Amino acid sequence: MPQNSRTRLVLGVLASLAVAVGTTAAARATESESERELLRELHKMPPPATLPLPETIACYERLAKISHYAPLPIQSEPAQCATIDLVRLDRILMPDQTVVAVNPPPTLLCSMAEQVAEFIRADVGPAAAALGAPLASVAEAASYECRSRNNIPGARLSEHGRGNALDISAIKLRNGALFTLTDPLVAKPFREQMRALACARFTTVLGPGSDGYHEEHIHLDLGGRSNGYRICQWNVLDPAPVSAEIPLPRPRPMNLTSDQTQSR
Repeated sequence: MPQNSRTRLVLGVLASLAVAVGTTAAARATESESERELLRELHKMPPPATLPLPETIACYERLAKISHYAPLPIQSEPAQCATIDLVRLDRILMPDQTVVAVNPPPTLLCSMAEQVAEFIRADVGPAAAALGAPLASVAEAASYECRSRNNIPGARLSEHGRGNALDISAIKLRNGALFTLTDPLVAKPFREQMRALACARFTTVLGPGSDGYHEEHIHLDLGGRSNGYRICQWNVLDPAPVSAEIPLPRPRPMNLTSDQTQSR
């Protein structure tokens, strides 16, 4: 069975089993051929192969209503980045029934994928329309990756390592126009609106001027902090001033006197 089909089968059966009973697959492996197939597939996955929690299954159901996505197998290694509810977010279903692609499709926790989908549907789409055409796609720069913050050795685990962060760099409209979110030449009101919308939805937003690592993309995550503390650091830059060209002095005319002529 192809990997994608097998994964969909496994997660579909997992969801039905968890909702109906909430017991382990091994305890019910003899009840039906579907459950025997589930058990065989679970043995092929990295341990521990456990049923999704009810809140994860509820997230899958909500996400299916607003996007095209694929649940991914359990990620158990490296241990510091282990998680069981990663999904690949392919396309967002917009309110007008069109779709917006995320390129390349990011790997995220279901909860983060749900917030990203809502962000694109409710925030990015309407803001982008003011640029001249409906939104077609969002350019992804980074998603799930087991690494430290900013790839600095010894630093704390990045929210990317938890599947809880997404970096985006640009949007593309249906007329082919491409707008980089950190480009000072892109309309400033649009970039200011994007900043406000992102900071209202995510707990961390980093862009130009934040720490030197986010000058060419925008980092979004849902990392939790004490007392509900949030970080919104994205300087919406003005275009660099154009230096006025100072004309060079006109060249002095040659004084071709008779003496100069004779000296040649």
